[in-house]
Amino acid sequence: MTFNYARLRAPLSTAVKWQFPLLVFLMLMTAVQSYGQQKKVIALSDMTIPGAFKKIENTYQVKFFYATGTLPVKHITLSSRARSIREVLADLESASGLQFRISGNMIGVIKPYNPMGVSQPIPVIRGRVTDRKGQPLPGTTIRDIITGKGGVTDANGIFIVAAEEGHPLLISSIGYRQQTQIVSGKEPHIAMEEDATSLGGVVVMGYTNKQAAELTGAVQKISGDQLRSSVSSANILSMLKAKTTGMYIVEPTADAGAKGQVLLRGESSLPSGTSAYFGPLIVVDGVISNSQNLQDVVSPADVESITILKDAASTAIYGSRAAQGVIVVTTKRAASNSGVHITLDTRYGAIKQNRAIHMMNTTEVTSLMDKVMQQRWQETPSLQQQFPTAADFIQKRRIYTDDDKNKNYDWEKALFDDGNFSDISLGINSGSEKTMIYAGVDWYKEKGINVGNTFDRRNFRFNLVQNFSKKVSAGLNTSAIIDKTISRNGLPALYSTQPFVTPYNADGSMADSMPVKQSNNFGMPYNTWTQNFLGEKKYDNTSVTDNQHFTGTAWISYRVLPWLSLKTTNTIDYINTHRNSYLDPRSFSGKYGGYPYLFSSSSAAIPNGTLTIADTRFVNFISTNTLSASKQFGKHNLNFLAGTEWAKRTNDANSIDMYNVLAGERNMGAAKNFGSVINVAYGTPYRPSGSYTERASFSAFSELNYNYLAKYYAAASVRTDAFTNFGRNKRYGTFYAISGGWLINKEAFLADVKAIDVLKLRVVHGTSGRDVGDGYLNQTLYAANPNYTYDNINNIGSAITQLENPDISWETTINNTAGIDLSLWKRVELSADLYSKLSKNLLQQVFVGSAQGSFQQYQNVGEVLNKGLELMLNTRNIETRNFSWTTNLNVSFNKNTIQKLYGDSLLDNYNRAYYRYKGEDLNTIKAVRYVGVNPDNGAPLFENFDASGKKQVVEGIGNFANIRNYQSVGSATPKFFGGFTNTFTYKQFSVSAEMWFQVGNYTAMSLINNFQDPTAPFLGRNNVNWQSSQKIWQQPGDKNANYPNVYSSKMDTWRAFDSRSSLVYGNASHIRMRNIRLGYDLSPKTLTKIHAQRAGVFVSMDNVFVIKHKDYVGADPEGASIGTSTSYGGVGIGNANPRRITAGLNVTF
Repeated sequence: MTFNYARLRAPLSTAVKWQFPLLVFLMLMTAVQSYGQQKKVIALSDMTIPGAFKKIENTYQVKFFYATGTLPVKHITLSSRARSIREVLADLESASGLQFRISGNMIGVIKPYNPMGVSQPIPVIRGRVTDRKGQPLPGTTIRDIITGKGGVTDANGIFIVAAEEGHPLLISSIGYRQQTQIVSGKEPHIAMEEDATSLGGVVVMGYTNKQAAELTGAVQKISGDQLRSSVSSANILSMLKAKTTGMYIVEPTADAGAKGQVLLRGESSLPSGTSAYFGPLIVVDGVISNSQNLQDVVSPADVESITILKDAASTAIYGSRAAQGVIVVTTKRAASNSGVHITLDTRYGAIKQNRAIHMMNTTEVTSLMDKVMQQRWQETPSLQQQFPTAADFIQKRRIYTDDDKNKNYDWEKALFDDGNFSDISLGINSGSEKTMIYAGVDWYKEKGINVGNTFDRRNFRFNLVQNFSKKVSAGLNTSAIIDKTISRNGLPALYSTQPFVTPYNADGSMADSMPVKQSNNFGMPYNTWTQNFLGEKKYDNTSVTDNQHFTGTAWISYRVLPWLSLKTTNTIDYINTHRNSYLDPRSFSGKYGGYPYLFSSSSAAIPNGTLTIADTRFVNFISTNTLSASKQFGKHNLNFLAGTEWAKRTNDANSIDMYNVLAGERNMGAAKNFGSVINVAYGTPYRPSGSYTERASFSAFSELNYNYLAKYYAAASVRTDAFTNFGRNKRYGTFYAISGGWLINKEAFLADVKAIDVLKLRVVHGTSGRDVGDGYLNQTLYAANPNYTYDNINNIGSAITQLENPDISWETTINNTAGIDLSLWKRVELSADLYSKLSKNLLQQVFVGSAQGSFQQYQNVGEVLNKGLELMLNTRNIETRNFSWTTNLNVSFNKNTIQKLYGDSLLDNYNRAYYRYKGEDLNTIKAVRYVGVNPDNGAPLFENFDASGKKQVVEGIGNFANIRNYQSVGSATPKFFGGFTNTFTYKQFSVSAEMWFQVGNYTAMSLINNFQDPTAPFLGRNNVNWQSSQKIWQQPGDKNANYPNVYSSKMDTWRAFDSRSSLVYGNASHIRMRNIRLGYDLSPKTLTKIHAQRAGVFVSMDNVFVIKHKDYVGADPEGASIGTSTSYGGVGIGNANPRRITAGLNVTF
């Protein structure tokens, strides 16, 4: 399916620019129609005061609160007329002698009748507020409705307020449903229930937990249930997509176990040769992880919540590793006094191929080759002299036979197949007053759509919290993730299969090898040979990757004073990756090591079976020690955190190649020789590879949070890091943040505006850093080589590959953010953030002259500016007893601009043909601009610039070596992207639909320049069919063509399909229906019968459809790989993300 982007872009952009502000304006205008001003007709005739309260409650939908036994014995009469609630209360005060205080729809009697006229001291009560899992809720407001007096809970959820017995307390906390509780003689323990659609709740920040009201930065929380509510995947990134603002997630491959890539608020670094990670820092249960993929550290089944930290207010405390944001994962744990609960979640699904394009069949590809050969004969006089007719030329020089024309093998069907997956998770929660345990196991298996591609992951987690006393608590978090990925060796790329070549011998038996039919520049046809992977299925020609990831964290905390605590957390993280890649010597692939073209019948030696074994071991130890304090001084609240953190990381890797391997054996003892296929083919010596790195860091950090009246908030944090990656000159880096927040809805001038639940402003300024990836960038590196030539003799020697830079330092991002959070009528929520991120001292590889020549050196020279706007809108559109409809819409805009570069230029990483300059987008794509087709002869037309700088249109690409001829095609950065989700419920049924959209980014349509070259079939390849949008020039006068005469012999000269031509870059804007889900939850009555707390079933479909730009050519417009060749994207001729059909069951006892 396609859409006309040119028509869509203008209205869509206009809608985004104007509808959000208009919506907020209309909401606020409606909100100011204060409930307190509404008038209703009411009359009271000789009624007691309690009776009068009851009638007023029914008429105005309010609630009176008062202490028992304090109302005077009086009868009240009010004449019948229209009154507002305030007018009624004024008349009631005159008639009864009472006074009232209004808070929303609650009315407190604040001056009860005292017949003795004696003032009594008001007692002080102490209590605690937690969530349903026993976690304290700091910042919760406690207020006596009658007196108006109250307080705020401290960091441990403790409150102390003056309130008389029998008085009602109003307990309110952003993100939780408001409660009232009558004061009794007991110390109250109030457990708050979370409001699922609220802006608030407790937010886990890593080192600390905060109430949403306390947040002064841009933070977004996604619950585990939200995470698991749509797509089915082993990859948490895939499940996060479309659910959060600012997070651009790319899933460029359909392979089983694929992990995807993520950017948060744009790219904050330059593409470089270091092992740079461009995604956010990952923190699990408060501990920094060195893994770069969420899939490697936690199973989706174990996630309690995920918090996205986006700006300096929330990331500066993580210092030198947080310039690209932070993802904080909190795993499941038991609640205090929750008893024992068992949860079982199962899902099974089918994975269907989602191929949008197809290769040519025999008729199509032979017809293509005939046209190319006919055109070549017509344009080549020497061929006309050699062959009397074009038909004669075709007959004698074609690469296929008459018999081949009757063959048509479907290699797509052979290479790709429908897959399946299963996911079974079991969790046990056990919570007593002192001991809380969570144990979970999850087993995910997937058979991918690529033949022989499987993924198997098993996850184990155990979390323990033990409260030894009111002062001492300890905990243990352990996890083990063991996964195995298997892919088939010897599988050909689909484009390298010829439909007129079958995998069978003449007698019908399966062949072990197949001919590759080809010719060189239309010379005599000849064959080379390649493996027949179908005939090799009986051999274990696979690459097996085993990952083992073990993490153990132990912590203990001690409450020195009610307001002062100490905590130490120590973690060891161990990751081992083992890869075993094998080719059986009995197979054609194994005989020639997968490279038969390197050997001939006269070769002195052949590999005769190959084996590669590689191991990588990563060990990380991290120790964090913190002091936290929380103190209330009247109307002032202070929370303080200080800590230190020490970490040491080691990485040990080695790899060895072997050949002459015993059949059926894939261990080192089965190999007779060490070496690679290249060493065997060329007789060169072999050197195994290995490396060892060791790094350490030390950090000191602190954070101060202050609020006044739980209305005005301020926060500041600072962190200093020392890292061995840098030289002593620049080893230390300091990062800071200051921020403020204002809960405007708590101001007196909005007290009567019932429509506004929350109105909060936030501002942030601060810095965060990035530790630039590779170690040893501050040192000079040498490379040894046995083939350095001196005086015509090969010598062993070493050469400098990198010059030292003792001043290399941290990359730093300066972040400024302003945001607003708005909640109306407990139905509409809007969050908006406007940000600016200036990333400085970015690492760039430069060439430095010396007496020995020009050498590469990394220097901190680059600057990139990211600016953006993020909008999140949640609405409860309809909410009745049996039916509800909720909507979530999030939109993110980001624009990056290069501010500074070494030499004011950056060489493109993809085809290295052009430069990006200051003022341009970091992901700008440049090419020689293709402007159409000459209708007279079918030649492609391009724009070139002459020596004077004048633009002119020429046939063919022209001088592509001239940098001036490269013009901007677009950028790989989307102009905006987001998600749109609608959820409908009717009784126990629910239906949801989740969409993803991105607009304005361009990628290389690799299918065109790699798989639609008309000469490729003569080289033993096949081509992709022309798409409906590709109109090939047919004859003189053809003005409808948008592609040149592809059959012409001049195509090589014209270079229309070259990567330097703008023709091969396309608009990757698209809308994807990511998931549709139908669920059914059992009724409470049924749950009681089966003794369950929760039970439900669902069916869903992922990747339902994609609407893409009408001129985009490719299987899927999903974006480019991040951080390297950003201009190269699209899945090309590979599979689009597959369609998944899932059925699942979840039950809790």
